[in-house]
Amino acid sequence: MRLSEKIEKYRTDRPDEWTMDEFARQATLLEDALLDARGGMRYILSTHGKLSGVGFDRVEEKSVIALGE
Repeated sequence: MRLSEKIEKYRTDRPDEWTMDEFARQATLLEDALLDARGGMRYILSTHGKLSGVGFDRVEEKSVIALGE
């Protein structure tokens, strides 16, 4: 489950619900940025092969966890 979905699902109605809405919007932007960055890393990996010190594995591992895939 994506972070924005978790925040929306577990949100409780309270006076600062607008803050939670803003968190959900921000989480969606972060997810989109992560997907774009991961796509770029995958392109570089497929085009240039595994480059020393770039951290392809770390990016892939952490993005899968963060995106709930």
